[in-house]
This record gives sequence, C-alpha cells and structure tokens, in this order.
Amino acid sequence: MLEPVRMVKVSVVGPKEYLEVTSDILYRLNKLHIEDYGEEDEYFKIGEPLEKASKLSKFLVSVRSLLAHAGVKDGYEPKKVFSVKELDRELDTKVSELEELINSRVSRIKEIEDRLRKIGDERRSILPLKALGVPANLLRGYKTLEVYVGFAKANPFEKIMEVTKEFEIFTAEYEGELVVAVIVKKDYAEEVFKVLQEFAFREISVPEIDVDYDTRLRELDGEEERLRSELEKLNQEIERYESENLDLLLALEEHLSIELEKSELPLRAATSKYAFVLVGYVPEESYEEFESTVKAKTNGKVVAVKIKDERFEPPTAMKNPAFAKPFELLTTSYAVPKYTEIDPTLIMSIFFPIFFGFMLGDIGYGIVILALGLWLSTKFKTEGWQALLRVLNYSAISTIVFGLVYGEFFGFELFGHETLFAKLFGHESAIAHMFAEMPHVNRLEKAPAILVLTIAIGVFHMAMAYVIGIRNVAKEHGWRHAIEEKFNWLMALISIALIITGFILNNMAGKTAFELNFAYIAAVPFIIIWAVLTIIGEGPMFLIEYLTLLSNTISYARLLAVGLASVGFAVAFNYMAFEMLWPSGPVGIIAAIIVFALGHVINILLGILDPGLQSLRLHYVEFFVKFFEGGGRLYSPFGRKRKYTKED
Repeated sequence: MLEPVRMVKVSVVGPKEYLEVTSDILYRLNKLHIEDYGEEDEYFKIGEPLEKASKLSKFLVSVRSLLAHAGVKDGYEPKKVFSVKELDRELDTKVSELEELINSRVSRIKEIEDRLRKIGDERRSILPLKALGVPANLLRGYKTLEVYVGFAKANPFEKIMEVTKEFEIFTAEYEGELVVAVIVKKDYAEEVFKVLQEFAFREISVPEIDVDYDTRLRELDGEEERLRSELEKLNQEIERYESENLDLLLALEEHLSIELEKSELPLRAATSKYAFVLVGYVPEESYEEFESTVKAKTNGKVVAVKIKDERFEPPTAMKNPAFAKPFELLTTSYAVPKYTEIDPTLIMSIFFPIFFGFMLGDIGYGIVILALGLWLSTKFKTEGWQALLRVLNYSAISTIVFGLVYGEFFGFELFGHETLFAKLFGHESAIAHMFAEMPHVNRLEKAPAILVLTIAIGVFHMAMAYVIGIRNVAKEHGWRHAIEEKFNWLMALISIALIITGFILNNMAGKTAFELNFAYIAAVPFIIIWAVLTIIGEGPMFLIEYLTLLSNTISYARLLAVGLASVGFAVAFNYMAFEMLWPSGPVGIIAAIIVFALGHVINILLGILDPGLQSLRLHYVEFFVKFFEGGGRLYSPFGRKRKYTKED
C-alpha cells in the first residue's frame, strides 16, 4: 500500500497495417504507459499520423471554438450520452453545421469585439485632445515639423526654451493630468523629445479624422450602439444553439479528442516499412489480461511481451485507499514519488487532519468548516477542487473531535466550571452541573503538558520518516548507505528525545537543567553512534546538522502555539461581546452580535489557513525531506474514461 503499483516493461509488436487496430485496442484497455520513441536509426523511424488525423484536428478546432464561447461550467453533467456509432454517422454533417455557425456568427462576433476595442481606444485618445482644443488635422501631416501629443507630469515650456525658441505648445487639464501638444521643427525634434521624456511623457495617438471632435464622438457612439445591438443578437443565436446542443458539442469534443489521440499514436512508435514497435509500462497485476487481449483482438498478429532493460525507469502509479486519495494532491504538489520510493500519501492522510484538529480543536469551528466544505463541494466539481475540499472536510471532522477533547465551542468552555451554560444559566443550574462533570483537557491550564506531547509527536513523526528513509536508501543504494545516511540521524533524533526528556525531568524535580540524570546518560551512546556514522558517511561538516534536527523537533511546538493563538482570539472576541451585551441596551446587543460574528468569522478564516499551512509545513519541511526525494513521473496510460460518449 505504501509502495507504488508494481510495473513491467512491455513491448507491443506487430505488422504496420495493424497499427490503427492496435491503437483502438490499447485505448480501450487504458493500461499501457507509452514511452515515446526518439532514437531513429536506419531500420526504425518515428511513425506518421494516420490519414484521418488532419481532418479530425480541423473538426476538433471548430468544436472547441464553439465550446470556448459557451463557457461550460466545471462538473457539468450531461443529460444525454451519445453513442460513438451515432457520432460517426453524423460527424461530417454536424461539424459542417458547426463550421457554418462559426464562420457566419462566431467570426463576426470576433470582428465586432475587435472593432469595439478600436472604438474605445479612439474615444480615449479623442477626449484629452478635445480638452486640449486643437483640431486633429493640425496635429499631423507636416513635412518640416514634428508634433508630440501626450500626457506630462508638468509643463515642459521652460525646458524646451533652453533647446529652441521656434516651437508652439498647447496645454490643458484632463482628469487630473496635464495634456500637452508640442509643435517643433524637425531639426530640434530629437532634443525636444528627450526633454519631454524628463517629464514622464506618455504619447497619445492622434486619430486621422477630418471632422471636429464632437462630431466624431457622436459617430463613434452611433457605430458602437449598432455594433452592440448586432453583437447581442448574434450571442443570443449562439446561446440558443449551445443550450439546445451542448451535450452534443461536449460529446463531439470528447469523441474527436479520443480519435485524434488514437490517430497520433504512430508518432510515439518505432516503425519500419512493414512493422511497428511500441514500448511502455503496464501494471504487473494487469499484464496477463493485457497480453491476452492484444493477442486475441488481433488474431495473434500483434503480440505484447515483457522485456528486461537496464533502463527500467517506470512511471509511478500511486496506490492508496479511497480515504487517502485526496491527499495525493498535496503529495504531488511537493513531488511525484520515484518508483523505488515509499509513497508518503497514506501517512500524510492520517497525520495532516490530526495536526489540523490538534491546532484548531473547536467544536463550533469544526462544524462551520465542515458545512462550508460540504457546500463548496457542490459548487466546485473539478477533480482538484474535490480532492482539496475532502481534505478540508477530514480536517474539520478532526477539529470537532479535538474540540470535544478540549471542551471548546467557539472559544467558550463547554465542560468544566466556567462553561458557557454556567455564564448563561448560573453555576447552580442543572445544565451547568451536568456539563461541569464532563472530562476534558483545558488547553490553557494544561499548556506545559501539551507542549511535551507536541515534542513527543514530533519525535515519533520524524522517527517514522527516518525509518522510511532507511528503507528507501537501502533499496536504491544498499544497506551501508542507508546506515551512514539515515540510520545515523535516527540515532541523533533518539538522543535529542532523551536530552529533552532529561531537561523535563530536571524541571519537574526542581533541579537545574544541566544536572545529570539517567536520560542524559542514556543519550550519550546514541550521540557517539551518530557522530561516528556521520563522519564516516557524510563528513565532519555535517555534525552541525544536529542543531538543525533539534530545531526541527522543537518546531512541532507550533501545534500548541497556533492552537493557543486561536483560542486566545476566540476568548477575546467572546469577552468583548459579553461586555457589550448586557449593560448597553439594544445598541449594545447589536454591537455585541457584530463583534461576536465578525471576530469569529475572521478567526475561522485564520483557523482554516494557519493550521492548514502549518500542518503542510510540518510534512514538507520536517517530514518529507528526511526520506522523500521525488522526481518520479506519474503513470499516464494511453486512453481515458468517457463521460459524454459511450461505446456500443
């Protein structure tokens, strides 16, 4: 379970005329991760796409153009699933209809949108010129004069006078900026332009118009109104077509994409005049079915055989139980595990929610976050969002569980003597007495003990990482490297745990931190083993990494620190709300509700962000780096699951 799926390297060989049939078979099987052929020689070349590839590609562009305009929402569920045979029968007719629609309407829409952009640009250039008050025909078309029109941060008149006195300048204010027009002889144009640059000059394009600005603006307004009316009509026609044919469009896109992928398979194969060879990887558990299916479907003309190759670098197919699957998103965001490595996803799926709940630990916050996660999962249907929201939901459940342990509900004590019920109904009320007897762990009172627990969790978590690291290095490089590179640091970690234990024991006994006790003495042999193995395997310079490991261990104290910060905020908001609630009448009650709601909304948002990031950090920085190298390639078999089409 912790290891990726076992793979075998496979070669699929057959006559060249069977390549199209083989492509269809492999696509349906969806098992072969194909390695592209890239080493041409005198016998084998990279194949060429099947004849229909060009036509399919052209059709696909047309369909995607219309779908891009439709803006299909993520997670759209089709009302009708089309059969492949039905699509093949009507493919030419339907695509011709789509192309006519695109050519006659979508293309016109693009033309209109382009013209509207130009109208907007021209209007933006005319308005400051109108403020300037100089007609457009006087700002262009000279042979011996250069005209500069634009915005400047200040009037450049004095500076230009230092260059030449033979110029004209016009200025005006427009929307808080200075518009200038400078007309100067071409002999001085370059020097004047340098002066203008000193004033942060931004040029305005002068439109080629022969009418006054107001007339041109009216013309632009009229043209824009006509174009927008035409655009609305065209969009309505396309929207009506899309709403009536959306399932068909999606089915065509899926079908054409699949057929194009099949047609381009030869580009990944080695082909000769008479034969083809495909090389790739198949899960070991599926090989027999794969081999027999290929052989049976081609009447023995095409065969699949295992091959042994020194360059055995299979892709990684992650193998995790259903509840851990969403956490693959977090693992692969860091790196894809190598084929020879332990996949840390399952371990992360256990510890990430525990760390999150340990930090936030509030029943009320957990319920709100769970409700938010469940609601968002109905809105965001993409695979990535669904995975992320399931991680959030698991973390919310953990938050509720730890909230019960801590006895916290929106920062109020739920169990104990100073409970929310005691404040509302009095300490002597029956409900207050009932909840006072509930067992719980008060984080504020038990902070020192919880701090010790966080360090113990950190030691255990990192020890797991080193054990996995020993296995990974031993498998890839041998036991000697594993002992010198990973086992030594496990010894260092144990010594750190013993030193911290000794410090705690001295503190509890009222002794000074450096007085010897059995824990300090027990740490010595582990330190010696670590030092010897580190010097042998990694060199004396790596001894300084002991302090880094110590800081990694102490870093787990954030499990308590973040939690105390969260409960501190909650208690503060509750205190402010209760102080406002009773003595100030209706205004105080309204203010108290606002403070309470706003404060807890902010704290919940921080409660999602901070524990999530800190839990992720503890895995990425303190856990993964001790064993996880990554650098693998995700298993991507040739083929896909159909959603909008079905095979007969």
